[in-house]
Order: sequence, then C-alpha cells, then structure tokens
Amino acid sequence: MIFVVDIGNSNTVAGIYHGEELIKRWRIATDRTLTVDDIAAKFFALLMFDKIEPQNIDFCIISSVVPTWNHAWERFAVEHLKIKPLFLRHDTKCGISLNISNPSEIGADRIANSAAASVMFPEGSFIIDSGTAITLDIVTPKKEYIGGAIMPGIMISMEAMSLRTAKLPRFELERPVQAIGKSTLEGLKSGVFYGFVGMIDRVIAESLKEVSFKPKIIATGGLAGAIASASGYISEFDRDLTLKGLKIIAELNR
Repeated sequence: MIFVVDIGNSNTVAGIYHGEELIKRWRIATDRTLTVDDIAAKFFALLMFDKIEPQNIDFCIISSVVPTWNHAWERFAVEHLKIKPLFLRHDTKCGISLNISNPSEIGADRIANSAAASVMFPEGSFIIDSGTAITLDIVTPKKEYIGGAIMPGIMISMEAMSLRTAKLPRFELERPVQAIGKSTLEGLKSGVFYGFVGMIDRVIAESLKEVSFKPKIIATGGLAGAIASASGYISEFDRDLTLKGLKIIAELNR
C-alpha cells in the first residue's frame, strides 16, 4: 500500500492506494501546531476506523507547500510507519520535464497535478487547481511543464471581503440561481461566483493563444467543482488529481 499525502496551506488531503485503487481518502485542516504524536493519534484512529493495517503501508510520498510542518510528518512516517517518506521536490523523478526559469519555485502539488495529467491526457492539458490560491498549470503533449498562472483564491477573497466590510455576511460558495441578486447576500454570491469563473476563463483564453496544441482542460481542488460547472472551457473535474499524481510519482521512485 502507498500512503499519499498532500499538505496544502488550508487543508491536508491523504489517501491510501492499494494497487491501482484509491481505497480511502481523508481531508483534515492543516494545523502547523500539531506534533508528530498529534499526527499519529489522528491518523492511526482514521486507519483503525477504516480497518487499514499500518504495517501494510510500504511506501509514503508527501507533497507539501508548508515547510514548517515537514519535520513532524517525516518523524511520523519514520517512527510510526517505519518508512522514510519521499518528499516531492522539483528534482524528484516525476515523468515530466520542468521547462521554466526556476524549477525550484514550483509547488509540489503543481508537480503532482502535472504528472497525473501527463499520463491521463497525452494530448496535453491545462490544469486549474482551486485551493488557497487558484493555479493554472500547462503540460504539453511532450510531457513538458511550461508554466502557468497564479490567481487569488476564492476563500481568501471571501474572507477578506467579510473582514473589511462590517455589513457583508459570510456565505458558502455555490452557483447562484440567477446572476442579478435581489438582496445583499444574493449579490455577493453572484459577484464572487461569476467573477471567479470569468477570471479563470479569461486566463485560460489568453493562455490558449500561446500554445500550439489543443489541451484537455481539467479542474481539481476543493472549490473547483462548482467553478467547472459554469466555465466555458473546463471540461472535466477530478478531485483526486493530486493524489493520483503522487501515486504515479511514487511508482517511479520505489
């Protein structure tokens, strides 16, 4: 079994692969204050609840954009799983070439997404990942990562709006019934939702002008499903794309 972990700024998603099947996935809040023992208590409880024996895990790969939490996770893997984890970095064998000016700057999650897309979509791909930030990553049919774009995240923008404006309420992002809001809340929902759809679609449209192939345009990440449903370009949503990429990279490095 392969234990795959994607540590993001807001949430950490972990999963267990048994062969080709993702048999379990968990999402927890990224809490930088958790110690190695806190992580062990949390995940051993989850493993026990799902009747997964920790001793059957024989490989661990971690994608992290939170360096301050890496040491605790490494100790958890070494001390409790008896495995030295592989931390995904820009120089890890991943099945794609990173053709950008400074490969060390690219986030590990973006590498994992691109590795998965290069296998799943040989025609080339655009990947929209909606997390704390929204990213666009581009992979060519030659399995080259050639860059992309970074946009402000939906939750960051919503929280900033709530903090800076005394009378604007907090709300859950969902596709509004209509674009013209009849109340403050409806107006907020419409503006945020269609504003982000428009921003993402414009970045995609401009990027398409600069490539010579017709890519598959896919979305992943916590809030991407709703955005994908209204986008004029995104054709597929895959919430587990990052975990799939980690599994592919794990197989290349076993």
